[in-house]
Amino acid sequence: MMQVPQRLYSMDELRLNGIEASSLLSPVDATLGSIERNLQLAAALGGPAAWNVLGFSPQEVLYFSLGLLFLWTLDSVSFDGGVGSLVLDTIGHTFSQKYHNRVVQHEAGHFLIAYLVGILPKGYTLTSLEALKKEGSLNVQAGTAFVDFEFVEEVSLFSLI
Repeated sequence: MMQVPQRLYSMDELRLNGIEASSLLSPVDATLGSIERNLQLAAALGGPAAWNVLGFSPQEVLYFSLGLLFLWTLDSVSFDGGVGSLVLDTIGHTFSQKYHNRVVQHEAGHFLIAYLVGILPKGYTLTSLEALKKEGSLNVQAGTAFVDFEFVEEVSLFSLI
């Protein structure tokens, strides 16, 4: 089978051919951004409400706020924001069917294309929580794992024998 040689096009060549380069990029999904803003709003409104309902003193509110800021900073520095991403992704999958479906379709695309071009898929994860349980890694929303080439070469050698 003969393939067309790969060629890198300049931005000017793309514009001359009527191709908008930004349309080739991944679409922007604002679902997680809106969920994060809603959580921040709930925290901003829930804090004063809890203060009034539970009768916390201003000193207790200060200590609680400093504790939350410490945990947020620890997550940002030590885990590169992984715990926050895990919580946000879990809430996104739980409350937004649109976000869940987009992630499922995206990973199915990786899985299918890899299989069709001859790369063997080994597994996949659809949520950050699932990735943490299976792979032990934070900061992964979802992913598809593939069989490495050493395994494929080893299997090929056994099939020749």
